[in-house]
Amino acid sequence: MGIQNNFDQDDFKYVLQDTNCVYFGRELTYAEMMDREDVPFKYKAVLSVHIARDTDLNIKMAEHLMTISDSAFSYRIYEQLKLTVRVCYKVPKKGLGGKIKEKWIHKSCSLRQFCREYRPLAAKGDVVIEDFSISKLALMVLSI
Repeated sequence: MGIQNNFDQDDFKYVLQDTNCVYFGRELTYAEMMDREDVPFKYKAVLSVHIARDTDLNIKMAEHLMTISDSAFSYRIYEQLKLTVRVCYKVPKKGLGGKIKEKWIHKSCSLRQFCREYRPLAAKGDVVIEDFSISKLALMVLSI
């Protein structure tokens, strides 16, 4: 049940903020985050001080999270930042008249749940990563 990724990739390079979270598109690399003005300065500091220890800043956040180990320091940093991963996938649904259709399910999950349940499915192409978010409050109280 592989999902096609025929999207315009620039559509997934964004940073959005609301009162609680900062959202990052799945196609952003860490280096692109460092260059953007709409990324919070403290998160840029976290990237340069902590995340750069474990990974190259020229890779996408999605690629990093697909290979991150639960013993990695960056994994613990993302847990402290209350990182959530939004994924979507198709499930069969029986419609009226017994016809089976596919329905899209969108789900937000913690990093731990993503690594345990959805990462193997994302590697196979059955699940698509939509975006990532970090808590502004967690970012505020994190000491660098």
